Amino acid sequence: MAQRTRRPLIGVTAGTRTMMSGAWAGHDAVAVNEHYVRALRAAGARPVIIAPQDEWSDEEIAELDGLVLTGGTDLDPAAWGEGALPTDMTPDPERDAFETALYRAARRNDVPVLGICRGLQIIVIAEGGQLHRHLPEDLPAHPATGSAPTRVEARIDAASDLALALGTRAEVTAYHHQGIRAVRGDLRTVARHDSGLVLAVEAASGSAVLGVQWHPEIDGEAGAGVFESLLTAIRHREAATPAASLV
Repeated sequence: MAQRTRRPLIGVTAGTRTMMSGAWAGHDAVAVNEHYVRALRAAGARPVIIAPQDEWSDEEIAELDGLVLTGGTDLDPAAWGEGALPTDMTPDPERDAFETALYRAARRNDVPVLGICRGLQIIVIAEGGQLHRHLPEDLPAHPATGSAPTRVEARIDAASDLALALGTRAEVTAYHHQGIRAVRGDLRTVARHDSGLVLAVEAASGSAVLGVQWHPEIDGEAGAGVFESLLTAIRHREAATPAASLV
């Protein structure tokens, strides 16, 4: 097999945000926290920013080596048949639908996926799971993590790819007021908080998926293992792919 001469291309999802000043004040801009880009570059990848648009084809998603579903606003509860709550952030249904379709296309095409915070929730809802809509009210034992980045401890299943990257206990930075209530479909829980809240899932079979309910992109070296885990999944996928025949 020829040696790789380019960095893995990682699609990084972005939202839109209205600019508040300057010549383009009032216009929407594609926006994603630069910490994601820095973390992926440090891991040896080439980030490619993807904003909501028309649905990508299987052929297009297969051109990526990996996909990162990033953090952001709350998901639209209408997508799973629930109504809005006063505690909900303003949803972005267009982004929800686009990222859900990206996730499903990545799964069909064996493209490894990493979901971060909202990205984890996209994965779980796409697989038929459920959310706690407001923490800690829905789970009083969980700390209030919705007003500022908060350090929490994750208990990680030793028989998981995440444990290979971080060990069986890790202090991580959480910043969320919604969380995973039920994991279903082709996923398994691989990390929890002591309150019982699901903090990470992996795919139970098929293509590689890791979703975490925290922000490794702002944890520096302590969070690097999460991004390195994505790169490891990409290398394993390449090693398992038969080389093209020359005859």
